[in-house]
This record gives sequence, C-alpha cells and structure tokens, in this order.
Amino acid sequence: MPPGESRLLDGLKVTTEREPILPVRVCAQHLSALGATVEQEAGSSTRGEQFLRLRPDGERFPMAGTVDCAIAWHPNQREQSGSEVLIQAISGLMAVHGRDRSVPRRLGLDVASVAAGIVATQGALAELIARSRGQQISGVQTSVLEAALMFLYHHFAIATCGGSWPFRPLESGQGPPFATADGHWVELEVMTGESWKNFWTRLGVGEAKEAGAAWLPYVYRYLAGSCALPASLHEATRRHTLAELRHAAAESGVTVGTVHSYDELRHDLGWFEQNRHEEFAPPWTIEPGAAHVQTDRRRADQRLADQRPASVRRLPLAGMRVVEVTSRLQGPLAGFLLQMLGAEVLKIEPPGGDFGRFSPPLAGSVGAAYLAYNRDKQILEIDYKQPKGRAQITDLAAGADVFLHNWRSGRAEKLALDFEHLSRSNPGLIYAHASAWGKMDKEPSAIAGDFLVQAYAACGDGLNPEGEPPFPSRLTLLDVTGGLLACEGILAGLYARERYGNGSRVDTSLLSAAMSLQSEVLTAIATNQETGRHAGRPLWGWLDQPLETGEGFVMVNREDAAVEKRLLDICNIQESAGTANISEQLVKRLRAKTAAEWNVLFRRAGIPSALVCTNLAKLSEDSEIQGLLQHVDGACWVPAPPWHFLMVR
Repeated sequence: MPPGESRLLDGLKVTTEREPILPVRVCAQHLSALGATVEQEAGSSTRGEQFLRLRPDGERFPMAGTVDCAIAWHPNQREQSGSEVLIQAISGLMAVHGRDRSVPRRLGLDVASVAAGIVATQGALAELIARSRGQQISGVQTSVLEAALMFLYHHFAIATCGGSWPFRPLESGQGPPFATADGHWVELEVMTGESWKNFWTRLGVGEAKEAGAAWLPYVYRYLAGSCALPASLHEATRRHTLAELRHAAAESGVTVGTVHSYDELRHDLGWFEQNRHEEFAPPWTIEPGAAHVQTDRRRADQRLADQRPASVRRLPLAGMRVVEVTSRLQGPLAGFLLQMLGAEVLKIEPPGGDFGRFSPPLAGSVGAAYLAYNRDKQILEIDYKQPKGRAQITDLAAGADVFLHNWRSGRAEKLALDFEHLSRSNPGLIYAHASAWGKMDKEPSAIAGDFLVQAYAACGDGLNPEGEPPFPSRLTLLDVTGGLLACEGILAGLYARERYGNGSRVDTSLLSAAMSLQSEVLTAIATNQETGRHAGRPLWGWLDQPLETGEGFVMVNREDAAVEKRLLDICNIQESAGTANISEQLVKRLRAKTAAEWNVLFRRAGIPSALVCTNLAKLSEDSEIQGLLQHVDGACWVPAPPWHFLMVR
C-alpha cells in the first residue's frame, strides 16, 4: 500500500528563514503535513520577499537540485516589506468586507496571508509534478497581494462588466444574521423562494409581498457582498426563540445555523478537544487507492499536451484531464485553478446549464460570476439523474486524471459515482470531494453554504474586534479558501500518483477552510499564548481601522508605539490628550487633506501606510495592480494566475 499524505514528501527537506512570515509558516506546515522535514536557517531577511528552499534529503527523494518557492508581499515591490493589513487595504478586501456599512473595514483574520501560504504550497506541488514529468521548472514565485485577489474573482468581474442587478437594493437595512428572542444570532440557508416565503409567513410577517421582495437581495448576497433586508424580517425573528425558529424552518425547508463564539466552539461543541488543535490539523485527507502502471497514462498526457498551445504545454499540468461536476463557487474555483495550471477541464452541467450561466449581472451574454470561475472550460450538459447520464460520466472519468465534485454527503454513493465505483475502471484517478462539513460524524445541517459554516466555526469572533457583533464576513472567505484547499489536495494526489503510481481520494471542506483561516488564532487560545487578542477577538486601537480623510481612506500599519508618535506629530496632536480626545482631534485633522496627500506625508515620515481601495473597477486602471489582472472576452476584468513558474534556461 503506498503511503498516505503524511509520507508523500518523505525525504524532502524544506528550509525557511529563522523568523518566517505567516504565509511561509502556512506553506511549511502544509508541506510538513505531507511528510517533508522543515528546518529554519540561522538568519532572517529584511527584504519583502522570503523563500522556502526545497531539496532532497540524501537519496530518498526523487528530485535533482533544489526548488525555490518565493513569497513576496507585493509582486512589484519585492524588496519592500509589507503587512497583512496593508495588503487588505490595497487589494479591495476591506472595501467588500465593509459594504454593508458603506465604509471599508479591516478583517480581523489574516486571510490574505493564509491564502498566500496555500497558493505557495500549490506552486511547490505543481513544480514537483512538472519535474517528475520531465518539465524544466526551477522555481515558483507568488505574493500575498495576488493571493488576496483570489477572494475577489467574481467581485472584479461584476464591478467591471457594466451589468446590473436583477433587483433594486434597499437604500438601508440590515442583512443576516438575525437575532432571536432568547439572545442568539442565526444565519439562514434557503434553496427556494417558496421555502423563503413559507418561513416568514410562519413567523408572522404580515406582508407576504415584503418577504418576497427580499428574496433576491438575500440570494445575491454571495455575489454582491452586501444584503439589506426589510426591518420587518428582523423584528419577526426577535419575537421568536431559537427553538421556535428551528421548528418553523423545519416545516419550511429552511436551515437555521447558530452564530457560535470561540468559547462555544471550545466547550459546548468540543471542537478543540476532538481535534487536538494545539497541533496543526491538515485541511484535507488523502486516501491512497490501488497502485497502477503509469506508462500508458503518461503517453496519453503527452499526446494531449502536444495538441495544445506552447504557452499551455509549459504549465505543470499540461496534458491532464479534469472532469468537474460542481456548482456555485468552491468547486468551480478548484477546477479553474487546475485549469490555470495547464489541465484541460470538462465541466458537466445539468440540462439547461448551470443556474449561474445567465445570472445577472452579465458580462456580455454570460453571468459575470459564472464567467469568472468557468471561462475556457469545456461544458457538457448531462442529466446524471438518469442511468444513461451516469454511464456517460463513468466513461468520462475512466479517461480522466481528476474527478471533482461538490455534491452533498452521500449523493455520489447513491449515484454510483463515488471513489469505489469510478476507480475500478481508472485506478489512477484522483477523486476529489469539496464538501461543506467534511467527514464529521454528525453534520450540523444537510444544506450549508459559506456564511452558515462561518457562523458554526465562530469566524465572526476572529474577524471582529471586541465590542462589535461577531458576524461572519459577507466575503465568501470559506468558498475561496475551500477551493484553494481542494486544488492543493488534488495536486498532492497527482504528485502521489507520479511518485508511487496510485490514485487517491481527496476530501476537503468549507469547515476545514474555516479552521485553516483560524489555525493560529485557535492554537493561541488553546495554548494561552494570545498576542493582540483576547479570547480570539482582535484588540484594536484608534489606528487599526481605515482612517477617513477629506477624500478617501488611508490605512496605517501600527507596528509599534513609534508609529503612533510619528503620526500624532504630523497631525500636531499631543500624546497626552487621552484616547478619546486623540480620536476626535485626528478625525478633524485628517479631513484637511486627501488620502493620497496623507499617504505621501506618512511614508515620508517612515510610517507604513497605503491608500485603501474603495472601488474595484478603478483597480483595473492602477498601474501597480493592472498587471495582476486579466481582461476576459472583452467583457470584464479578473485576477490573473497567482503563480509565476521559472523555467530552466
């Protein structure tokens, strides 16, 4: 039996700097979970770029020479240091995260840095695959900024497509979560408009028309990054207890999920104890299948690669085929990442096509969000509810390298499209399931989306400082991170096949994505080693959110007390004024100049700062960002691939 994920990189030594930045730590953790040995070098760099150096340990690892995986904060400023908070500001993450409040807001979790670590791991695994297939790749580069843009794929497409929403948003109003009469906050997942109307009718919302009008704003919250609902809906939930809401939901086909705190996650749910989170828990499971002979597969890979453009033939997965049966975001993103790495992706959709294909806002004649994650994929409509359709999928999987789906748990088995069935005719298949809950003994709900899992996993605690409601972010943080992890797990499976000749089953989930984003926070809580947080909640002062100026916002990276002193000196504010008075004076002073003017002054004084992006559409015109974006079909802008592979000359 070939080794599982914990032995895959056995014999590979990974070295980092003595004090690695978070993206490097994440990458090193993931490579270590796959069996690599991680060591730290004696020195630390003051550059804005850090390296992980991969080299064989003795003769146990099948690789000649070394591989450098470089992570910068900003790809165009590799010599300059940076920070998570400034990348959040530059990229537009703060803008989308703050849409519900109409001001940019900082995310309390280091989502860009964690994503960069996963992207770097993908690059390292892709390079190992490429080398094992005879491709001449010597290194890979990525950046935290490029990883941050991954969270904004459909937001860029929508912002630049020129389309409009199919509803008129309310000018004001609060979206989910909803408060209950007995002091809980809850998120809802609803699949049909009929279930939505029935639920609110059972809660006594008098105007059925009002609940009906709220349906589209609620449905589109995933794409819009905002959601304003009539006050009557919130008033209705406040009249009922959590038990009453759950009863009404069960009668209506609605899922209710409680917004948990870290304390509840630890004690009431027992998650910490069950998962021993004082240690790193891998975000995927990789179960090896039977061994097979690789020769025919490699010949087929080469034939397919030879038929493709030279630019694609040079990519690590050139010649590989992916059969994808997914919808929404997590699964399509995973497939799209594999495509950007050179694979040919065949996406199977139900008769009539994916529901998002023509969902506004449109980029040309196609839904902008759909285009962002599915462009250039081959689309085949198959009714897999019918025996003939399932037979077609089985035949396609028999000739594929990867089969990827995000069906609910148990559905693949009912359709006889599970790993056991498909691997019989294709022992080398990498079978990937991108689920909501992973392999929990008892899933909290049958239906689950990003925001419901954020609520369950207490993400709101980590995202928001003390004194603010612990709400999930309207950014699809878990769908994106889940897609990144699914791609990472698949790449590990593909490399296992190259090294050992076996297929495998790869499982990832939205829940594992939530835990990955919060890994360092949860570990600090469990080991009583929190810094800058209390019970997981960020401890922020007057400099830790975007500063509003006479025009626009500027973000400062408060590295130490010296930064605060220099800023107060520039603004002519006395340190002895007291926190409340300082904040009041600062608001007045900042109104005297624009964000651009303050940013120049701050940087001249040695204060790390950045302009806060408040309009994603304008980033496509920014010379520093434009090179990180692609114009798609003349219809919209989207982020470009986040990896840069260095070819051997």
